Amino acid sequence: MDTNSISLFSNAHAHVARRTDIRSIIFSAVLILVGALAFYLSIKEEEESSSLSMLVMTVGTAMILVGVFRLFWKSQAWFYTPSQSKIVVKSEFYDASDFVNLKRVLENASFSESKNVKASNTGGIRMDYMFSKDRKFVAVQLYQFSSYIYQPVTEVFYYKDNAADRFIDCAGRRSF
Repeated sequence: MDTNSISLFSNAHAHVARRTDIRSIIFSAVLILVGALAFYLSIKEEEESSSLSMLVMTVGTAMILVGVFRLFWKSQAWFYTPSQSKIVVKSEFYDASDFVNLKRVLENASFSESKNVKASNTGGIRMDYMFSKDRKFVAVQLYQFSSYIYQPVTEVFYYKDNAADRFIDCAGRRSF
């Protein structure tokens, strides 16, 4: 199998879909409205040179900008469709010497054995993974640093239910 052409984020899974995140849209709209109200009140203030008025105007402007950013760039999210749970994406780095052990753990889904592979802040191996917040789904892939970029070196591994939960526990401890 040529793993160089398959990537975790370009490989579609039947139970993962990109959808509009209604909570994010509502939160963004509230931010914009509260920011606009704060901006309006700071302008209507009779003492326009007041430090408090300037602070309220600055906070209102910041809230409007964050709300607009969230509305346009954070209104879409990945969801695990069987449970409608939002997907979280993370990355961990490992030493190149740990590649064989880490790949064996992922191939066998042996997440409860001894923890001899530990993540580091940098490394020649990167593990990208996405998981549902309800801990029922995980997709993971290993990448190796080569020619100034990380390139996929394994296929995408999928875990569901108990295996997904055990993987998330290990990923949370940064140890496999």
